[in-house]
Amino acid sequence: MGEWNFNKRQCVAALKKLGFYLSNDRRGEHDKYCFPSGYVIPVGYRPFIMLPRHNELRLQHKIVKELLAIGGEELVEKFRKYL
Repeated sequence: MGEWNFNKRQCVAALKKLGFYLSNDRRGEHDKYCFPSGYVIPVGYRPFIMLPRHNELRLQHKIVKELLAIGGEELVEKFRKYL
């Protein structure tokens, strides 16, 4: 999955277009973007995606892996389209 190259701003914009929403309960180094309703979260996965608050984003493959596990190829293709 080396072809994934996006920055934090692009990632947040694409997630918001997909219906994800920011849900921070407390202060920390990461932002939590919760999945919109309608997705079944498999056992062992968190119901949100964590993004670091700093601008350098080095975990693109992990974000795509979480999207793939929750929504399958369809969600990943929508995410790629919105980037």
